[in-house]
Amino acid sequence: MRKILTLLLLLGFTTMAWAGYEEGVDYEVLAKAQPAPTDGKVQVIEFFSYSCPHCYRFEPYIEKWLKTKPDKVEFVHVPAVFSKNWEALATLYYAAEVLGVQEKMHPLIFDAMHGKGKKVRSFDDLKALFEANGVSSDKLEQALNSFSVAAKTRRAKSMTQSYGIKSVPNIVVQGKYRTNSTLAHGHENVFKVVDFLIEKVEKEQK
Repeated sequence: MRKILTLLLLLGFTTMAWAGYEEGVDYEVLAKAQPAPTDGKVQVIEFFSYSCPHCYRFEPYIEKWLKTKPDKVEFVHVPAVFSKNWEALATLYYAAEVLGVQEKMHPLIFDAMHGKGKKVRSFDDLKALFEANGVSSDKLEQALNSFSVAAKTRRAKSMTQSYGIKSVPNIVVQGKYRTNSTLAHGHENVFKVVDFLIEKVEKEQK
């Protein structure tokens, strides 16, 4: 009987070990911790770019996770800025946010660039997409050239550098832990690691 109990305990510990995730294998610790909420919320940031086909394919996994994420979790999109072209796309994201149409336009921009075989040859094609969805070119231009959008874009560029982002999509939890599809071994596993990291942060905060 004692041998059976011992075996069950060992199996239990083994299962627990398998359920966990390992630093340097499934996730990484940022070289320098970044600002994060201190009010009991846990912040989860996705660094992405509309030009990235991997980000487009990752979107359904984000949408699925957002439907079940805890209320205490604050999710934020940050358009990564590695070049002038990416900076322009970042301004488009923040212009949509300023105009109050980000939720509607976010999937449409991705779809125009990577889905349904549509061809986006220039930034003007993306502006036309806004106009086709009820945002006049004048309003979009005003937003794109606004101080607010410029400030948000500069901050996104700064965050891309300070968070050590070298590729997208990348997920950062509470300004401290980073994971992605490579570390998590597939898009479908990323938010399993994220959920683990959220619990880890909560334990650290107690």
